[in-house]
Amino acid sequence: MDVTFSLNLAALGQSNPAFAARLASTEPAKLDWLASRGGPLTASLSRGERTVSYASRFDPSAEAEKLIAHVDLCKHACVAMLGFGLGYHVDAIARRISEDSLLIIFEPDLAVLRSVLERIDYTKWLGRSCVIFADSSTDRAALLTRVERDAALLTQGTVIVTHPPSRSLHGEAMQTFGTMLTEVTSFCRTNVATALVNATRTYSNLSRNLSHYVAGATTNDLHQAAKGFPAVCVSAGPSLAKNIQLLADPKVRRNIIVITAQTTLKPLLDRGIRPDFVTALDYHEISRRFYEGLPELPDVTLVAEPKANPTILDSFPGPVRLTQSGFLDVMCGPLKRERVPIASGATVAHLSFYLAQHLGCDPIIMIGQDLGFSDGLYYCPGTAIHDVWANELGTFNSLEMMEWQRIVRHRRHLQKFDDIHGKPIYSDEQMVTYLKQFERDFARAPQLVLDATEGGMKKAGTTVIALAEALRQYATRPVPTLPLPSRQFDPDQLEAAVNVIQQRIGDVHELDRIAESSLPILRQMLEHQRDGKRFNKLFARLQANKEEVDKRSLTFGLVNDLNTVGVFRRARADRAIQFDEAHETDPLARQRRQIERDIDNIEWLRQAYVETLGIFEAALERAVTHRNESAADLQPTSATTA
Repeated sequence: MDVTFSLNLAALGQSNPAFAARLASTEPAKLDWLASRGGPLTASLSRGERTVSYASRFDPSAEAEKLIAHVDLCKHACVAMLGFGLGYHVDAIARRISEDSLLIIFEPDLAVLRSVLERIDYTKWLGRSCVIFADSSTDRAALLTRVERDAALLTQGTVIVTHPPSRSLHGEAMQTFGTMLTEVTSFCRTNVATALVNATRTYSNLSRNLSHYVAGATTNDLHQAAKGFPAVCVSAGPSLAKNIQLLADPKVRRNIIVITAQTTLKPLLDRGIRPDFVTALDYHEISRRFYEGLPELPDVTLVAEPKANPTILDSFPGPVRLTQSGFLDVMCGPLKRERVPIASGATVAHLSFYLAQHLGCDPIIMIGQDLGFSDGLYYCPGTAIHDVWANELGTFNSLEMMEWQRIVRHRRHLQKFDDIHGKPIYSDEQMVTYLKQFERDFARAPQLVLDATEGGMKKAGTTVIALAEALRQYATRPVPTLPLPSRQFDPDQLEAAVNVIQQRIGDVHELDRIAESSLPILRQMLEHQRDGKRFNKLFARLQANKEEVDKRSLTFGLVNDLNTVGVFRRARADRAIQFDEAHETDPLARQRRQIERDIDNIEWLRQAYVETLGIFEAALERAVTHRNESAADLQPTSATTA
């Protein structure tokens, strides 16, 4: 193997091992190489009677700079290169970006890429973690898997650079990848925007659920408890009405694990079907309506993400288990219990799927997962949301009309697809986003995933099958008895939880005091920037404050989790300083921008401290209530005699 290629391949394998393996097994293309007038190599490729030059014969470097001239690394945290060519334009960007950037390179012709990497050394950046390679075998799920951890970068601006010679040869492939990249970027932006909008509500719910988290049941003893047995994950799509009744057969029911989203709990119970698990993660307190009027369900377990609204945990008439939360693990400090992690879901349907994986179920059978408006409907008839709408029904306002109103309310976001039967179906941007996450999950899943919805959107990574046939093939033996958790809190853990929250509240008060004292120091540093002696004294005071913050680093991290807008603003300011001032000759100007950034950051932090105090004080009140109620439940009853 050529030395240059070996070194390039080794570097590429550090960050893109699967891509490097495909490249190693590819035969190189026969490029015609020659030296350009400017010095760097150039090359052309002959395809039949057509010859395509991959770079300028005069000055490839100048051509590369012209190609990337519109890229502003201050505004664009992600750069997508469609076509590697000879790599000069890619190299020009790769040498400039920081690790807080993302470089996505799509090259459909691996034979040409191999030939290039046999001749030109790009080892200085091929192994960087911020560089992602893709080719025509990269599908949407694979791309999403690669970029999802860097989703925040995509929200800070994405720019596409197209290599013209590559486009002339592979225009259709580039258009397909460009569309896929746009969809994935939209998905990431939606997730980040949702996190920004819901940050306060999320962390409020998490904090108020601390009692359940530290003193209630975990999901640990469910791990692999049903390994190799089939699970049916029930969602509220319109197609559920076609096959839900099959689960009511006692002979079928004892041979499957049933996991339902909270929206379909009542329809199942109405049909005499008791699920094993109900999943919940909704933020809003309206979710309590899903549990109103339910009988006691001692054999049905609610598995909820800790971010779920506390009214859900209070309203459910059965045992409750919470999944893992990084935020609460930090908040509870020494009370942290090791948990087998379950992935966080975008919807309860995703959580149901992750729970089935946690249980070790195989296959996982999806029903009611339309992800589109089958037959012009949004929900399966009889779901709890219809009870919520009941007061609005009348002669001129039927359920069907309200379903259609719910759909067309977002008409600008509707998209037309073919369903699993090849018939037209509408879906919206939100559901398409959920579909992308499912397809990513299905691509990763070692289990067999069966789409028994019998309607709705096509889902890559699944096998389409009728539910009756899936049950006939796989529901062939009784499932094991699953452990049920206690419905009582651990009183010692509750007491400890109260103490931990009180400690966090004290930390936030002190952090706010430090922030308040730091602002005048920073403003004086701006004023006396050219007075070295005074500036250094001010800097020493600022460092002393920083050391006090470091002593409370756990609580500071919790506040930063809540301070999503402030963190986003700081990241954007850091990028502007790094790239706008990269060639700044006046160090004082750069320093001034850094101080102004720090002032803005602390002002946002002070707002976050006020917000955090409100959240933690509400959490303390709820934890004290749980502690007192638990103590009352454990108090022995005294008997009286006449």
